[in-house]
Amino acid sequence: MKISQGKAAWIVLLFSILFLWVGNRYASAHALHITISGYESEMNDQLFAKVTRIDSVTPSQTDSSTNVVKFTCIITSGDKKGTSVYATQYAYKNNAAMPPQVSPNDKVVLGKLSDGSSTEYTFENYDRIEQVFWLSLVFVGLIVVFGGKRGLKTVLSLALTCFAIFFVFVPCIMAGFNIFASTVVICIYIIAVSYILTGGINQKSLSAAIGCSGGVAFSGAVYIVMERIMKLTGYYNDQTSLLEQTFTQCPLDLKAIVFAMVTVGALGATMDVAMSIASSLEEIQKSKSNMRKIEIIQSGFNIGKDIMGTMTNTLILAYIGSSLIMVLIYAASNYPILQLLNKEEIIVEILQSLIGSLGMLFTIPFTTVISAWLIRKSVGQRPEEAKTFPHVSQSQQKKNLRIHTFNDEGR
Repeated sequence: MKISQGKAAWIVLLFSILFLWVGNRYASAHALHITISGYESEMNDQLFAKVTRIDSVTPSQTDSSTNVVKFTCIITSGDKKGTSVYATQYAYKNNAAMPPQVSPNDKVVLGKLSDGSSTEYTFENYDRIEQVFWLSLVFVGLIVVFGGKRGLKTVLSLALTCFAIFFVFVPCIMAGFNIFASTVVICIYIIAVSYILTGGINQKSLSAAIGCSGGVAFSGAVYIVMERIMKLTGYYNDQTSLLEQTFTQCPLDLKAIVFAMVTVGALGATMDVAMSIASSLEEIQKSKSNMRKIEIIQSGFNIGKDIMGTMTNTLILAYIGSSLIMVLIYAASNYPILQLLNKEEIIVEILQSLIGSLGMLFTIPFTTVISAWLIRKSVGQRPEEAKTFPHVSQSQQKKNLRIHTFNDEGR
């Protein structure tokens, strides 16, 4: 029974709601209440406000490089929403790392200090959520404008992917569940939901899903092998050490965390490659249905060569861009190149880019072969065969077609 794309989308949406709700409830029920020291109280004492007036700017009596800025603002969140309060900012004159001085109409985050008898409000940071929200809205709007219904499904797929990561996968890690198993489950969910929403339930989506799964599995297997050969520890930066100190009640397998990073990172690229190849081969089959499997495979490899050149650059540049600050720090310190390349912090970044690229490369032939087999079966018999011999078996049609062609050539 063939399922329309509309029904497939509703099935996926209902399944996703069930998966996210059950997954989040189950993981949250087993999760330990873990907070980094000082962070929870800091978050509870923060308020959002809008600056209405700058009252005074005076040099600090203890630090000549600092100005003490007194300003009036209106609180926009919490129980005191709408209340006008006075706040203080310590603006550093020559420190680019610190937030600049506030101005009227700026939206800020305030910290609240109370000793019981009085309350003091201090500037903590700028509230940048609104700008991110509008930029995200532009992004979503352009996808819908350019993609129409398909674009809307893409946005829905992206939202479900983010929900799965933050509301199921992360709580599973917090609960101490097996990270390897959690990574596999979340990858399968993302692949299934994304392909069914954007492509429907058909041979093309199935081909892309199998090809993508093969590429991701290959990436994960390569990491496991390389992790053992290279004797990695998982302690590759300050954040991993902080994780270990935080999760004392439920120790984390840091090597499994790196596995999840590599696998989920490779998933995005392999999904794109797999769907591009499967979709292209389906269109080729529709326009020329008498192609042999070997011809379809050759076409898939040719398409893969073009994709390979751009996607490999995309992956490598993405990882280089994300670690550029770290590279600059080591470059400025004149760190010996051989010692630098042996640091686990650098090794993990290199592994992420190389393994992600290898997974993408493996996806190309795997998806091509799967698509050549599945999509060719779905296309069915050739149009000229069906038109010439509609009531004859397919094998007899082929035989009769060869005889018919031979007679035409003889004439």
